Amino acid sequence: MRKHAPLAVILVVAAIVRYWALAFCLPGQLCRPDEEAVAPYFFDWPTLFMYATALGLALYFNYGRFLGRFPTELSFLERIVTHTTPVYLTARILSATFGTLSVLILYRVARRLFDETTALVAMLFFALAFLHARDSHFGVTDVPATFIILVAFLFIVRLRDSGRVSDLVIGGITAGLAASTKYNAALIAVPAIWVLRSRWKSMLLFGALMILAFAATSPYCLIDFPQFTASLKSISAHLSGGHGAMLGRGWIVHLTSSLRFGIGLPMLLAGIAGMVWLFWIDPPRGALVAIFPIAYYVVVGSGYTVFSRYILPVVPWLCLTAAFLVVEAARALALAIGRPQRRGVLTWGIAILVVAPSAASIIQFDRLLAIPDARVVAADWVREHFPKGATIAEVGRRSTGLFFVRESNTVPSRYITMPFNDDENVGRPDVLIIAVSLFDPAAPISERARAMASEYVPMFVADAHSMTARGVVYDWQDEFYLPLRGFRDIWRPGPNLTVYVRPDLARRSSN
Repeated sequence: MRKHAPLAVILVVAAIVRYWALAFCLPGQLCRPDEEAVAPYFFDWPTLFMYATALGLALYFNYGRFLGRFPTELSFLERIVTHTTPVYLTARILSATFGTLSVLILYRVARRLFDETTALVAMLFFALAFLHARDSHFGVTDVPATFIILVAFLFIVRLRDSGRVSDLVIGGITAGLAASTKYNAALIAVPAIWVLRSRWKSMLLFGALMILAFAATSPYCLIDFPQFTASLKSISAHLSGGHGAMLGRGWIVHLTSSLRFGIGLPMLLAGIAGMVWLFWIDPPRGALVAIFPIAYYVVVGSGYTVFSRYILPVVPWLCLTAAFLVVEAARALALAIGRPQRRGVLTWGIAILVVAPSAASIIQFDRLLAIPDARVVAADWVREHFPKGATIAEVGRRSTGLFFVRESNTVPSRYITMPFNDDENVGRPDVLIIAVSLFDPAAPISERARAMASEYVPMFVADAHSMTARGVVYDWQDEFYLPLRGFRDIWRPGPNLTVYVRPDLARRSSN
């Protein structure tokens, strides 16, 4: 029992930092971009994760039917169309679960490639890798895809050692499932090709199994093949052409921002150095470990769309090679000072120093994520002061808008919300909401919006951060309103929102 205590403790820590504040911002629907895209007939993503979410919702429905909440399937569907929290939360629970299990899979990979100590250090690094812990809160495909990539890699490593057909079969199937979760996860086939490079029949079997697993779990890709290929071309063009702010090619941005702040500079440098050192002292093992993250980095970094989550599958490999370097460095240091018995203390001391910046980011991120989002706070204020409804004009991005739950599938929300219109002939809304944010501080506010704000009464302010904060680094293309770095002057998720009310309604409200 005591032998497995460190593993259990690290796994519990991994779960805590991933499940903490999992219901953030709900019932808001745009707090995490792309969560609303979990629909099976959406070819920008393959469909395995969507089907997994649907299965989770089926379990939720049966549980609710047992309690008498949903007498029929139709009543359940009508409910989740208007009150989408169960859909989002199901996807997030799946993501957090896959994220936690990924830590355990990396431990098994590291133990097979190295030793118990290296496996535990790699597990600690991955458990406290900020980018992975952050994205495990989101109901999108990146974390589940990373989990299945790791499972496939585990069986590829086993295949190298055993040569068993069972390892080849499971490796091929899981590689196909990875691709069925995120298209570029198909690159996990590259280390399999390396292992099977002199065994053509085995390589063909691996490829066939991979294709079959993909087709079985993303069937619409075959059913509507023209739309599937058109979507692939669109995805490729989007990756190459950029999204929103032009930040540079992914090779630079992911290295200097996504990974630097996503796992911390010490772990990033240790991971790169460990990968190089492993290849230097043991080329066959080094090539097996390095071939996937390098191939993935080259492909994903080739364009100008540089969402930080795109580089997430590289993170466990950097944790693995960083752990290898730390263990080797501690061993060498213990021998150099003539204290080989101190190797364990030195290993864990260095490991804590390496993981500390990433762990600190997780603590600050989870703490802030648990605080109500500014968009939720502002929406609650509107509901309290305008219980019978209001017309609301919003100045800002689509993602800064407030969210109001519809009464039913056939009855719209009592609030009429719209982007602010500069047309002089458009009537005056009851409420004007202006959003500003460090995410886009230069976003223009039109003269008409400023003029109207000066005529209206500012009744409520939901500030999320100081507009004079320094050193804040966001995931600049991904419209998520908590940063990768610079948490000190951030008070809650979301943009800064000011709620202005038409003067006659303001007087009535104050009375």
